[in-house]
Amino acid sequence: MNIKARITVGILFATFSMASFAGDVSRINPPTLKDTSQYGFSQVVIAPSNARTVYLSGQFSGDVSGKVRGKTMQEQIAYSFENLRHAIEAAGAKPENVVKIQVLIVDHEQDYVSLVQSQIQQLFGEHLPASTLIPVPRLALDGMRFEIDATLVIPEK
Repeated sequence: MNIKARITVGILFATFSMASFAGDVSRINPPTLKDTSQYGFSQVVIAPSNARTVYLSGQFSGDVSGKVRGKTMQEQIAYSFENLRHAIEAAGAKPENVVKIQVLIVDHEQDYVSLVQSQIQQLFGEHLPASTLIPVPRLALDGMRFEIDATLVIPEK
C-alpha cells in the first residue's frame, strides 16, 4: 500500500471511529474539522435513507395557553428544552433521533452559550445533533427570548 492510500485509509478510519451511531444515524466530527462535541453538537450528521423525517416547529418557554414562562434567559432555555422533549415524544421519537437543531436567541450574549450547552448535554447525551445558533433582534411574542426547532429521523424497523 502506498503512502497516499495509507493516509486515505487512516483518515477514513479516524472519521468513522469518531462517529456515534444511534439507530442508523451517524454523527461525525471529522479530523479535518474542529471537534465540536464539547460545545454540544456534531459537525456532520448522516441520516439513513430508510427513515421518516420529522420537522418540529420552534419550541419556546410557552405554557399550553401560549404564555411565555420564565423571566431570565436560563429559565426560558430550560422551559424551551422541556417543550422540545415533549414535542420529540409526541412524534414517537427519542432525543437520539434528533439530527439537527436550530437555536434563535434575542440579544445574544456569549454567556448564553453555556446555558444552551448544558441543556443540550442533558437532553442528547452523546447523540449530539448538528446545530446552528442564530442571534435575532426579536421573536414572535413579547418577552420571548429563546426558541429551538429540530429535525428528526426515525429509522424504519
